[in-house]
Amino acid sequence: MWLNPDQMNSLLYWDNPRDSGIACGSVLVCLLAVRYISLISVIGNLSLALVTATMSFRIYKSVLAAVNKTQEGHPFKQFLDIDVTLPADKVAEITDALFNKLNSILAKLKSVLLVENVLESIKFAVAMYALTYIGALMNGLTIVTLVWVGYFSLPRVYRDNQKQIDEAINPLKSKLDDLQAKLQSALPASIVGKKEE
Repeated sequence: MWLNPDQMNSLLYWDNPRDSGIACGSVLVCLLAVRYISLISVIGNLSLALVTATMSFRIYKSVLAAVNKTQEGHPFKQFLDIDVTLPADKVAEITDALFNKLNSILAKLKSVLLVENVLESIKFAVAMYALTYIGALMNGLTIVTLVWVGYFSLPRVYRDNQKQIDEAINPLKSKLDDLQAKLQSALPASIVGKKEE
């Protein structure tokens, strides 16, 4: 039931297009459906469609077995044998990782909001200012949909065009690092948050 990193990379890099298409497409359909219909209606309709399809298939197989006088058994036997319980150790591991990440985010947020480092706080303020414009252009569900599409498309695009992308990004990254170093050296140590040695 859990995906290991190799399986996740296989999905994201579209090594098996059928599996990647099912994973990406099913969530994308749900996100687009929720955009136009309430979440409760989407869950209800998808569940109704699923149970109708499986019930119809089960009745079809039962009638076919009765007509042919065969004993095929339950058509979903292989799926009924799958263990869908969540292992306690995996849940504990994920919970620990989640809380460690949450604690580091809260510590960083405290540092930024209480201006421990002026440059970090300025970068945060600029990012939040940009976020107000993004929020005015689109809602959260649109952003989630774009992130989902990017999650399945950008790794493959980067892998296929890594040389050209690195050639375009590296000069910008070096200029940004130079600008940050100049700003950091121009500001007094008491403002930047560094202790003088």
